[in-house]
Amino acid sequence: MVKMLNEDSLDVAIALTEGLVAALSNSDQNFRIIGTYVSSPLTWSIATSPTGPHASTPSESPGPEAWKALKGQRIGISRFGSGSHIIPFVLADELGWLETEDGEPAEPFEFVPLKNITGLVEGVRNGTCDAFLWERIMTKPHYDSKELHHLSNITPPWPAFMIAATKKALAHGKALQTMLKVITTMSISFMDGRDTGASIPYVAERFKLPEEDVKAWFSTVAYPADSQEVSVQVLDECVTVLKKAGVITEKGDQEMELSSLVDERVAQVVEETLEQRMAEQHRRFMESAESSRTSLNA
Repeated sequence: MVKMLNEDSLDVAIALTEGLVAALSNSDQNFRIIGTYVSSPLTWSIATSPTGPHASTPSESPGPEAWKALKGQRIGISRFGSGSHIIPFVLADELGWLETEDGEPAEPFEFVPLKNITGLVEGVRNGTCDAFLWERIMTKPHYDSKELHHLSNITPPWPAFMIAATKKALAHGKALQTMLKVITTMSISFMDGRDTGASIPYVAERFKLPEEDVKAWFSTVAYPADSQEVSVQVLDECVTVLKKAGVITEKGDQEMELSSLVDERVAQVVEETLEQRMAEQHRRFMESAESSRTSLNA
């Protein structure tokens, strides 16, 4: 996604927060963040072999205790710089594995690039890697079929997806703001469909998932009350973790200028933490949803 933005193959993209922030922090890019698409964090599941050394650990065991056996193991990733590469460092940071006792940087895992979910599943099953991390609901069919063992889950301290636009597209700021308003309105409609039932079969059919799994996913996801808003605290937290992980290189290891990450001509920058944002956005989202329903029924 970052590559396509930089090549102007896309004007706007919805992408994983950590991928956008990592790219923008390391060097000047052909795009900036303009909004937040999903305000809740992504739940990453940790997949291991159903016949390997982790198989005796109960499914979805809570971290960090369940994570400790992963130290020094081979972690499958889609590619370097992807979410599947970055999120293991969140886990390692929580366990204090990113530094030696002398305060020197440590390498907590060996990473094995395997391209995609198909390669990762095969990699665990044939022993190419010991584990991999992937979005929980998208991985669940492989747990249900017993192809994989669901060791545990981890949730990073930032929203799952943000919206970015190229510098060329940023010349059309008013059009982008209109687009973000439409995204906000349609997100409200989509979440309304969770209650009426209209959105459940749509997601189930689109991603070939059982409706019960879709309902479970809906219970964990939250959309912003205003997609134009971007939390500077959330970006700071993401940058801090990425620096510790070494994902932000020496070139990017300096005080981040907000303008290198966000275009404030389009985005509305706010200060709250993720928890504060989610609580406030939920309140405002419900108010907006009620207002929309009232207008439609008038």
